[in-house]
Amino acid sequence: MGHAGRGDEALARDAGSCPARRDIARWFSLAVCLVVTVSLSWGVLASAGEEPVLAPLFTLRSLDGCDVSLVDYRGQVVILDFWASWCHPCLEAFPALHALQETYANQGVILLVVCFDKTEEDARNYLLEHGYATSNVLWGSLEEARAVKESLGADAVTHAFLIDRRGFIRYSGHPAMLTAEILEPWLQ
Repeated sequence: MGHAGRGDEALARDAGSCPARRDIARWFSLAVCLVVTVSLSWGVLASAGEEPVLAPLFTLRSLDGCDVSLVDYRGQVVILDFWASWCHPCLEAFPALHALQETYANQGVILLVVCFDKTEEDARNYLLEHGYATSNVLWGSLEEARAVKESLGADAVTHAFLIDRRGFIRYSGHPAMLTAEILEPWLQ
C-alpha cells in the first residue's frame, strides 16, 4: 500500500528510518557545508595567490558627471565595490566598506563603487537619502558596468576587489570579507 491516506507523522517516521534517505541527507548536508565554506574563504584564498593579476583598466562616468579611470588611482590602494541599491547583500556590506576606506583614507585608500542600478536616479536617490557621496560612484550605463564586472571576472554584483598601489588585485570576494587585516599589508 503506497503513501496515500497516511499522515505526515508516518511519512516523517518512514523517511527517518530509511538508510538510503539518511545517507542522501547526510551527503547533501556535507555538500552544502563545503560550498558555504569554500564560498566564504574564497576571497581570502584569492588574496594569498603567488602571482597577482593586474587589474584591467576602465573608465566610467561618476554620478557627478566626471570620467573616472582606474589608472588615475595608481599609487593609491583602491577598494573597488560592485553595488546596487536593490541588492540587499550589497546594502549590508556598504557601510563597512565606507568605514574601512575612511579609516585608512589618510594612507591613500580610496573607494570606487561600480553601480548596477538601472538608472542613475535610483542610485543617486539611495546614496543621498543615506548620506553617501556620489563622486566615487561610477555608473556610465548598465552595459558598461557589466563589461567592467566581466573584465575583472566577478561572478556577482555583490563583489569587491582590493587593488594595490601598483594596480595588482590583492583581494577578490564578498565585500563583507574584506577586512583591515587584508587591507593593511598593502598600505606600505
